[in-house]
Amino acid sequence: MSTANLIRWSGVASLLASVLYIVGGFLHPAGEDLAAVSSPNWVLAHLLLWASVILLLFGLIGLYAWQREKTGMFGLVGFVLAFTGATIAGVFVANGAAMLPQVAATAPDLFAQIAAPPAFALPLFGVTFGLGFILFVVATMRADVLPRWAGLLLIIGTVLQMAEGSPLDKSLLYMILITGRAVFGLSFAWMGYALWSEKREIAG
Repeated sequence: MSTANLIRWSGVASLLASVLYIVGGFLHPAGEDLAAVSSPNWVLAHLLLWASVILLLFGLIGLYAWQREKTGMFGLVGFVLAFTGATIAGVFVANGAAMLPQVAATAPDLFAQIAAPPAFALPLFGVTFGLGFILFVVATMRADVLPRWAGLLLIIGTVLQMAEGSPLDKSLLYMILITGRAVFGLSFAWMGYALWSEKREIAG
């Protein structure tokens, strides 16, 4: 299979990732507490989100490869950070699906201690996933290869998701995160469709 076809198929991966990301986000219970983890939707939501992150990584590779010559060092830094952040997110989501429900069911008294992320987790996620996608999208918009409005929406969706772990009201935070995941997913799907439907040859 040619490089061009591999990159175009990464557009399909982006579309599938977006669908799973949005559905998983809507199924995810409000909060990360014992009641949320004990919800029947918890495992399914995390499995869908985990699968979406795996596909997102393939999509991200294709999006970068398609425009790498025009995004320059700025785009490379954003890509590396975003890829790292998405990988970290995948680890946390997989852990949420595999371990936390077991702890909630067998040792609820220890749940709060075990479920609490390390102090460095949220800052690390913000620097990699948050800053990484913002830098990558800014480089993408400057390259003017993929739809600029999709890039703007992706930035908005990324920023909204950075509210994760904030001390906001539980219901308000849930709505912000759902909106962020939906906007992020739709914009990533838009970029993936543009990648799939593009006809020009891939350079290099």
